[in-house]
Amino acid sequence: MTESKPPSMFIADLRPNRVATIEATVVELEATREIATEKGTSRKVRNAKLKDKTSEIALVLWGEEVDLVAEGDRVLITEGWVKDYKGRAQISLGRTGKLTKLPP
Repeated sequence: MTESKPPSMFIADLRPNRVATIEATVVELEATREIATEKGTSRKVRNAKLKDKTSEIALVLWGEEVDLVAEGDRVLITEGWVKDYKGRAQISLGRTGKLTKLPP
């Protein structure tokens, strides 16, 4: 039996309110910032931009995720959550997503 491979998806194909698996390069990484939560605590958040051969998408990293990537890293996001934010698609790891660094 052959090993199954995640389906190939491209950024241009992503639609809000769906799970997605993509390979892309981190082309921009903003500074980490702290935001207040509804529970009165604070949480780290960091925005990045991912690019593949078809398009670009915002990546939002939360908590310990903020230190996972650097500009220029190639990454595989497995089961990331795509949502619409102010009219633009963005992806995050959500509850079930996983981010893996790929070899350059």
